[in-house]
Amino acid sequence: MMVEVQSKKLVEPSAPTPNQSRKLGLSFIDDLLFSEHAGIIYYYRARESTHEIHTLQRLHRLEESLSETLALFYPLAGRYVEEELFIDCNDQGAEVIQAKVDGTLDQLLQGDLDHDLLNSLSKFPPPAANNPLVVVQVNSFNCGGLAISLRFSHKIGDMYTMAMFMNSWATACRSGIQEVVPPNFELPSLFPVKEPALIQWPTLPFRKKFALARLKFSGQALSRMKAASDASDSSDSIANNSQRSRVEIVSALICKALITVDRVTKGLLRPFVCSTAINLRERVQLKTPTNACGNFFAQITTPLAVEETEPSFNGILNQLGNAHRNAKLKYAAIADAGVLCSVVADSFRELVSVLGRDGADVILIDSWCRFPLYDSDFGWGARHGEQLKPSSEVGWSCG
Repeated sequence: MMVEVQSKKLVEPSAPTPNQSRKLGLSFIDDLLFSEHAGIIYYYRARESTHEIHTLQRLHRLEESLSETLALFYPLAGRYVEEELFIDCNDQGAEVIQAKVDGTLDQLLQGDLDHDLLNSLSKFPPPAANNPLVVVQVNSFNCGGLAISLRFSHKIGDMYTMAMFMNSWATACRSGIQEVVPPNFELPSLFPVKEPALIQWPTLPFRKKFALARLKFSGQALSRMKAASDASDSSDSIANNSQRSRVEIVSALICKALITVDRVTKGLLRPFVCSTAINLRERVQLKTPTNACGNFFAQITTPLAVEETEPSFNGILNQLGNAHRNAKLKYAAIADAGVLCSVVADSFRELVSVLGRDGADVILIDSWCRFPLYDSDFGWGARHGEQLKPSSEVGWSCG
């Protein structure tokens, strides 16, 4: 399946950013993060009723509504000034790429995962100064379907921000910009950078080839796994079992599988660490604005105590579950901005320390289950979201 890029352009906001909003500082979490782009691809099948809508008309409306949305999300149309730790909201715009795919959407969604094809549908911007903070690629298929990819610099937002932006853009396209709930960019003023972060993210030895897998778990299957775990646990831990989430169950299963594979292929009993992100919105006592855009999350890094025998699913599940519950209780008790900054910074330093340690295997798992990723309705048909992370891993991202 070939992907041919047909055009590239910068789409500017439909209205200029006011002078008093032209400079947006970083929050303390923004400063902790690297500036590489994360991303997602949304797949849209064409309805029969939309076949008469010409692809060029849809592309024009996408660009028009994107321009209107960028006027509200004005930092996303700016550029990051690394030396001075701020976003220059200069209205230079987001990059929009239009591409044509020689194939159908069903061929992509129902076929085997193809690393090169996914990269062609959503290319990463090279890490360079003055690059766009947001890159959109609109891929049109022979069947009339679309795949819309969104690349987003981690310096300006997390998955909550990405989902809010995408949903706002879709609403503007479908119903008009007047229906969009305005975003809020006050996190940097509430949690400013008091001194530059002293975190140096290590260069990870990524391989040129990645193993991609699409794993599907039905609600019924997850319920059976939870019930089996409850039945085999001791009575003193059953109280915690009722709080186990789908994310914890699937994460434990993936960790168990990776540890088993590593042990079989390497023949060694190596230490493992699992790290996941926790969204801090509505989890701390500190008041944050509704629709707060930016980065507002922390890391939960859990050393996994692995037995010398076959790793136990229940053992891993209990370790992950306890770590998540303890983290939620810890952040729920924080009512001081300075304490929050310190605790969150420590969570990232712990992850960086583990990533830079020789001999330790690190499992990075991100779940987007609670984000409204399926609400991005542009008005053209059903949505089929596939997550695509910086390492081009699809689904539950596991690094």
